Amino acid sequence: MTTAHTSNITTVYQGSDEHFPNPERGFFIPFTPLDNTSNYSLQLSELQEVRNNQMTLVRKVYLISEFRNKPLSESFLQTLSQDLNTARQAGVKLILRFSYNWVGGGEDSSRDRILSHLDDLQPILASNYDVIAYMEAGFIGYWGEWHSSYYGLDSNNEDRKAILFKLLSVLPSERMVGLRYPNHKMAIFDQENPLTPDEAFNGTNRGRTGATNDCFLASIDDWGTYSDTDRGIIEQEKTFLNLDNRYVVQGGETCNPSSFDDCPNALNELERMRWSALNYKPGDATEIIEDWETQGCLEKIKRRLGYRFRLVKSVTPTRVKPASTFSIQLEIINEGWASPYNPRPLEIILRHRVTRREYHLPIDEDPRMWMPGSTQVINAVTRTPDTIETGTYDVFLNLPDPAPQLYNRPDYSIRLANQNLWEASTGYNSLLTSLVVN
Repeated sequence: MTTAHTSNITTVYQGSDEHFPNPERGFFIPFTPLDNTSNYSLQLSELQEVRNNQMTLVRKVYLISEFRNKPLSESFLQTLSQDLNTARQAGVKLILRFSYNWVGGGEDSSRDRILSHLDDLQPILASNYDVIAYMEAGFIGYWGEWHSSYYGLDSNNEDRKAILFKLLSVLPSERMVGLRYPNHKMAIFDQENPLTPDEAFNGTNRGRTGATNDCFLASIDDWGTYSDTDRGIIEQEKTFLNLDNRYVVQGGETCNPSSFDDCPNALNELERMRWSALNYKPGDATEIIEDWETQGCLEKIKRRLGYRFRLVKSVTPTRVKPASTFSIQLEIINEGWASPYNPRPLEIILRHRVTRREYHLPIDEDPRMWMPGSTQVINAVTRTPDTIETGTYDVFLNLPDPAPQLYNRPDYSIRLANQNLWEASTGYNSLLTSLVVN
């Protein structure tokens, strides 16, 4: 619905309940070691199938048992680099984990060797962070899950701190690390209070350390995710995550069916802990996913994991002049359970109806601060270029990936949860309005 008022037009938009893919959020497909010796390359056809099934995330666990006592080999590093390039081709992103053991658990490696392996990984992480959604802390203990370490690394806070800080130093500052246990984050940073709005996305180690729950809903304490089975302690740690996860990623996996995984409790926990990424079939999640489908909450989970932005209305000018400042007011609600955890720009696109020439006008706004359940009223102030052509322009909203190699890729742009706005060929969201430059 569009109404004109003086020199502005107000447009009200229809929402959509459609399930569709959006970057860096939703269910992920797990790719895990086949046994205790092998690694394999991700195939383009496999990742394209993930994308065709309306998912944008893949979690790959890399088995590095053969390197417990030596540097990572060039062939292993080539496999990792190739996988990241394949993900880029397929239009998905990877969640990475490295582990020294897999089937049945087993020995990890020493602190010094882990730090050395992180140095080995640094060039590839730096060159390919655009297609890394985030990293799980990994390396320590059974399955890289930070327990049962042969070297006692999981129980020594200085070792945990050294390995986490090294991982954060080799991973570009635009990306986060998910830590297995919330009490480990409190201990490593000697801080029991959650992140504050002033600390949000400030690039510090604490501000880049999120959460990975590897046994979501498996028991009262999620099989040791929380540091005690005492309900009071669990409640304290859940409250910490609820507030901390406003500004960091929460991901992980279900691992075992239980009485805690029925839809009402699952929906409550997913919303409270602001989940962005969760495992899908095949694997440990299969029975639980099928239960959610039977009980009727699976489609809701698909829609609400991570962010889900719906445009409510816009107020746009009908006419502007070249080299002039103007504003567009946008009202956007986040219907997801989380906000984006990686950087994401916002821009207005003006496209000339005759020549099709486009002008990209950046808006000073951070979508990572669009909290779940909140409505943002954005007064987007921008300026037309001095040399803009006169004529009629269609107006679009664009939330592209900031990485140069992904910026023009529609697969990596955010789609709004509205009817008739998404332009699949460009990744733009139409405002269903136009303005005249003269």
